[in-house]
Amino acid sequence: MQAAANMAPVLPPVNRMDLRMAALLALGALGLYAALGLRLAQGQYLDFYNLAFDFDPPRYVAILALEEHERGNVKHPLFVLLRPLAWPFLALGFAPKQAAALVMAGLGAATVGVVFLYLRSLAVAGGTAVALALLFAVSGCQVITSIIPEAYGPAALGIAATWLVAVWRLADLRHGRLMRFAVAVFSYGVTTTNLMQPVFAEALAWWRHRGLAGAIRPMIRYGLGVALLCAVLTMLVRLDAVASFLADPVAVAKEVYWQRTKGFREGLFETVLRLVGFTMVSPRFSAMPLEADGITMLDFRAPDFDALGQVAFLAWHAFWLAGALAALVHRPTRWLALGLWAMLLTNIAFHLDFQFRGSIFIYAAHTHFLVFALGAGLAPVLRPGGMAARIYLAAVVVLIGLVGAVTLDRAWALATGFDDVRVGCPAPCTEQPR
Repeated sequence: MQAAANMAPVLPPVNRMDLRMAALLALGALGLYAALGLRLAQGQYLDFYNLAFDFDPPRYVAILALEEHERGNVKHPLFVLLRPLAWPFLALGFAPKQAAALVMAGLGAATVGVVFLYLRSLAVAGGTAVALALLFAVSGCQVITSIIPEAYGPAALGIAATWLVAVWRLADLRHGRLMRFAVAVFSYGVTTTNLMQPVFAEALAWWRHRGLAGAIRPMIRYGLGVALLCAVLTMLVRLDAVASFLADPVAVAKEVYWQRTKGFREGLFETVLRLVGFTMVSPRFSAMPLEADGITMLDFRAPDFDALGQVAFLAWHAFWLAGALAALVHRPTRWLALGLWAMLLTNIAFHLDFQFRGSIFIYAAHTHFLVFALGAGLAPVLRPGGMAARIYLAAVVVLIGLVGAVTLDRAWALATGFDDVRVGCPAPCTEQPR
């Protein structure tokens, strides 16, 4: 009875003031993302596949806001359940492209609020947490994925929420007992491979509190619960696909296998550069001709920076290195840092194989929060009000200016650069698998 009482759920360590500040930060981010997203929707970018980053915006505009749409695929099995988010905008008279862009802006803004709560849950001082959340809000990957209808913006929200819950549960297993299921199902529904992050985070919490052997039984129960929830929702959304699998599982398995990316793969350096190096500070666009599509695709591939970009890139990575090392050295954050590092390295290893025609930044949303959270690893170490804390806050403010200036330049060029698209095929042109 005593053990059961000790495991009774308790509220997570978030107070009302933190929730209000998270909402305020989200509203500010929403204004920025909505303005850029609506400007992008005025042009033709959302009508075509692969104009930038190998993204497929026509598919996600349709899923979110058009009457005729597909229900997703094996990689994004429950994405269609986000459709109700677009209904209010459609009812207000927004066009489908605009409605889809506003949904992405809202999800991106929510991610900023979650990042602030993550920092406050680590006992980062309020002013420093606000500044770090603003730095995240103006980072390159965050802004790009918050204005383009795709699966990557919602995926980033799920990953940030996963590690917020992980902070709670690493501190006390009574926290987040329902949220751990919610973030797992959400992550699976948006992008199946991202399910590994909430499962690993949950295992890490049990391992810390009960040891490796003591984590086995709780993780079996957790895994069965998540699997059941995912299976039920998948059957409700994709009953035909489930029926096909049950009728001929071998044929379906072959079909899924052949959706793997094929062709040339970049090596370790290029993969790390695009999944880690470019997530905060975006380089200039590289123009990549796609012969099969007749499209010249924009992407972030080379470390091509102007003078301001070079300063921002170097300053961020010096800041990041200090934070990533401090998170490992500081005993209260060591378990969390080990988890973040493990998932970052796992994503890098995965995308050494899973990549298509050199397009790697497309997957940066799956690593961006991990990179940012490690970079912010010095903040929980500092004594609030001390000289070191004040210097750190000043450094973050400088980074907001540097990173924000670079990001807004790239984002505005993207938002305004596709008003007149001239290619050799009608929209949406052809789609290349990825």
